[in-house]
Parts: sequence; C-alpha cells; structure tokens
Amino acid sequence: MGFLDALLGRSKPAQADLEKLFGLPDAQITLEASEGIQPTGQAGVCFKPAEGQAFVSTETEFTALLNLGDDAGAKVHDESDRYGYRWVVIAADDFQTLVTRVHMTNTTLQENGFGPQLLCSVFGFAPTPRPGAARAPASVYLVYLYKRGTFYPFVPTAGEHRDNEAELRLKNELAGDLSIEPDLDRWFPIWGLPVH
Repeated sequence: MGFLDALLGRSKPAQADLEKLFGLPDAQITLEASEGIQPTGQAGVCFKPAEGQAFVSTETEFTALLNLGDDAGAKVHDESDRYGYRWVVIAADDFQTLVTRVHMTNTTLQENGFGPQLLCSVFGFAPTPRPGAARAPASVYLVYLYKRGTFYPFVPTAGEHRDNEAELRLKNELAGDLSIEPDLDRWFPIWGLPVH
C-alpha cells in the first residue's frame, strides 16, 4: 500500500490464504465428536463469471484437472444460481479428496488472474440421525470467504431462516481448528445452495 492510499484511507484487500482450507479435516473431526455432524461429500466453489476467451480456457483447464482421478470417487459439475453466480460443485467419497479438489479449483482460478471473481467455497455437513430424536437438526455448511481468508458456519432452516444459536455454538467449537470470521455482519446467508 502506498503513501497516498494510507492518507486517503484506502486499503488493499487481504490476499486469500488457500492453505487454510487444509484445516477442514481437523474441523471435521471436531464436528463429528462434538455435534455428531459428518460431511455430506459435497462442496462448491462460487465465483462471478467473467467475459472473454481467457476465462473460458481457465474453466476448461480446471474442469480437466478436477476430472482427473475419478477413481477416487470424485465427480464435478457446474451450475448457475438465481443471482447469476457460477458454482463448481464437487462430490467425493473422501473428505480429504474433497478439500484438495476445492483447493485446486480456487488455485487454478487465482493463478490465471481470476482471483477477484472468487467469492466463497462451501462445504456441506449433515447430522448423523440419533435414535429417539424428534427431528434431525438442520444441515450445516462451512463457508470459506475467499477475500477474507476466514470461515463461518451457516445453518439454514425452513423458509430462508437461519439458526443463529447453532451458528454461534459452532463458531466457538471450531475456533481452535479454523480461522473464524470475527465480523458477524459478514456471515452472509447463502440461500438456494447447490451443495447438499
């Protein structure tokens, strides 16, 4: 940041630390032990599509990379949401493989100059059914904010509502495993997720 930027109060956004994604396997263990929540085997990378041939060739590159090694049980597809954002949805039987594929997608876009288009990565979790429970609790998502380099839990409920109490409890439980976003105003709800 230059002198003029400092004088005018402008700051550069923090560079994402994609290595933080590799803290997710520890978070998975914490969620299983404390909440009985396990990965669904799906994750998604959300980005704002850009125009131009360079972006098309980057998409082709990471789709080819992600589809390598399907013997590990990984599958990939992409779709658009109702807001016009694109999602690369990745499914894998092994959680470590899932994290690696999400990291690879983010890295490929970043290295090809499309880091500003990246918004977030989302990992799906679901409760293990408990005998005698009246109803299963809501699905849980861990959201990685690309531009902040932080995570937050998102627990949607019916009718585009969220379980704030569960989110705050998960925040405390995951604080030792992940870099949790401290600004609760940045814990955006993501309705209509293509990740289950």
